[in-house]
Amino acid sequence: MADRQFTQTYMLGYFGWSHADHVISCGGMELLAVFFSSFVVGFSGAMMPGPLLAVGIAETPRHGWRTGPIISTGHAVAEIAVVVALSLGFAAIAESALVTAVIGVVGGTALVVMGAAMLYDIAKHRLDYTGSEAAGKSGHRLAVKGITATLSNPYWFIWWATTGLAFIAKSFKFGVLGPVVFYFGHILSDFVWYSAVSVLVWQGKSLLIGRRLNILISCCALFLVYLGIIFIIDGLSI
Repeated sequence: MADRQFTQTYMLGYFGWSHADHVISCGGMELLAVFFSSFVVGFSGAMMPGPLLAVGIAETPRHGWRTGPIISTGHAVAEIAVVVALSLGFAAIAESALVTAVIGVVGGTALVVMGAAMLYDIAKHRLDYTGSEAAGKSGHRLAVKGITATLSNPYWFIWWATTGLAFIAKSFKFGVLGPVVFYFGHILSDFVWYSAVSVLVWQGKSLLIGRRLNILISCCALFLVYLGIIFIIDGLSI
């Protein structure tokens, strides 16, 4: 704190108020650039089909538009953990072939189980589309599914160990504040996208009642099973 105050005083005394304000303003603009670049990159990634999107579409008819924000919260918990880990220098572990293989097999198995459970519920007519399930109970389950869908994707780890790590490294030029700004820009894109998807699916629910809705959820479940099998095969082939 003392060093920073000395630096500010030196800047104000030597360069004058206007130049010091210019330097501070430039730093703010650069942080804003970090925020928006992480938002755009994160948004492009969120829009790609994957486990989290499939879970969001499948669960929205039962839990409403809040599905998107809740699974995004679970996703955010997983992402803040990986940002902290990479910031502490654990990138080498994440890039390990063995770690990637284990994540692929374990995560793929989790996706297969999740998808199979959804198909079983449809076959047994156990899905409730009335929203009668307790909000707190269903909210916790959705958040856990958001975390599970995130952690079960080995390519999510690879992205963070490569592209994500590069962003974090560059953001460190602003100190601890850099990765924090990067994280919030990145996670905001997930909240915006998955919330928008849930709102659209929820609004169109009346057009999908009955058999068509079951077909939509079955497709999402089969997609999860498909991804899970691909992840397992990729993990075993490493």
